[in-house]
Amino acid sequence: MMILVAPAPPFTPPTFEGDPGAQAPIEEALRAALAATAAQGPWPAGPWRVRLHAEAIAFERATGAPPGRSGQWVGEVLHLRPWEQLKRRDLGAILRHELTHRRLTGRDLHRWEEEARCLWAESHRRLPKAWPSAPAAALQARLDRALAGGTTREQAWSYRWLRAWLRREPLPAPPGRTPEPEAWVKEALTAADSVTVVWPPERLRGPLVVNGQRLPHRIGRTWRFRGRVRFPQAFPVRDLRGLVRISAETRGWRLVWTASRAAWIAAATEGELGADAPFEARRALAAVLGRWLEGHPRQHEGGALCPLTHCAVVRGAASADTAGAVAVSPELNLDARWAFFTGSAGGHALSPRGVWGEGPAETGGASVVPEDRWATWERTLSAAQVAALKRDLRPGLRPGQQGLRLGESGPYAVEDLRLAAGRRFGWTAWPSNACEGDIQPDGSLRLRGRGWGHNVGLCLATARFRAGQGATAEQILAEAFPVSWRLP
Repeated sequence: MMILVAPAPPFTPPTFEGDPGAQAPIEEALRAALAATAAQGPWPAGPWRVRLHAEAIAFERATGAPPGRSGQWVGEVLHLRPWEQLKRRDLGAILRHELTHRRLTGRDLHRWEEEARCLWAESHRRLPKAWPSAPAAALQARLDRALAGGTTREQAWSYRWLRAWLRREPLPAPPGRTPEPEAWVKEALTAADSVTVVWPPERLRGPLVVNGQRLPHRIGRTWRFRGRVRFPQAFPVRDLRGLVRISAETRGWRLVWTASRAAWIAAATEGELGADAPFEARRALAAVLGRWLEGHPRQHEGGALCPLTHCAVVRGAASADTAGAVAVSPELNLDARWAFFTGSAGGHALSPRGVWGEGPAETGGASVVPEDRWATWERTLSAAQVAALKRDLRPGLRPGQQGLRLGESGPYAVEDLRLAAGRRFGWTAWPSNACEGDIQPDGSLRLRGRGWGHNVGLCLATARFRAGQGATAEQILAEAFPVSWRLP
């Protein structure tokens, strides 16, 4: 089926081939990507096509692309992976990357230079004031060879090198001659060198002192701080390092923190586990958070993350010890879509398929941890609360999804029930997805369960426990994530 997608003039609209149900969102994303990459150069005249493949194997055969790549040009045709895969990735970053390739057509650039500019365009509308210094000619040639068709190990090195070069960080050495097991490192969906966390104003109320200075709460006023930003001990946020923007709003203070990916991973690792958690447990969680960030880079409006369990708990900048754990965290060969962690599985881990109705059906491992307060739990929801949940939700399950009947009604997805109960009655009302429930004669619902959270992925209680027993982060991760969750 042929559908015309019409970006704004003066661009020649592409011909769209593929699933008509995906036409509207791809059209919108194309228009935004065209506008966002304007600084990279003029758009070439002439016809072009966008082909959305129905199957991943068809995309890879048409392009020769590795499993981690989501889009690629072949002549005048932009090939894209199946819509179900694109929906779980950062489509905007993918299109900004690929449209920049087309804008750079005909430029006298090395292959590595062009790829670096495409990576930059994923998260920057403007060009930098100056590009970092170019490497020696021999290294440029090696980068070009790696990108053109090197081994997976060489390609993985070339992308690490390009990202480090863009961030002006220490550059990784080229692979040595010693053969190593090759594993494709999934193409990052964004070249962003920073992460932004936003605290909403309703969570930050009352007087505010920053770096010893009291800020007047004048609606509409904004302050910006760079470097180390200090808050009083009683403030909900500890000291931060990076760029901090604070705005006075009607409901309180809006705080926006922008820092490096490594700084966010360290802060989230410490926020979730605590600074006193075993070092190997922190290494393990840092590895998961790094993969999670690749698969979920933009959770909230404006591409930001929140400091709560919806994304990951952040209470302030991490200690030097936790930052050190992040620096030596292992690489996790895991599909970023399933890079999850949960507060406690209560010894009863669940699979992505069981919770969300998609993804691997195999469950990972989780220990029954002594003195874990969430090892088992019981709750009772009143008849009125049960009726409210029925009004909030529609019954029905996806293939393989765990469900629960509420009397004659249902089944309802347990994950939907847990989230709806949390929003209505508080997050301890229905602690986890590993549970059973019975409707009582009076219409109330009696629940018995294990764990805290969705029960999928790395169990933090298990990570602490196993690290305390002497397990390494690598061992903890191998137990938590089955082979079927990993990249091919």
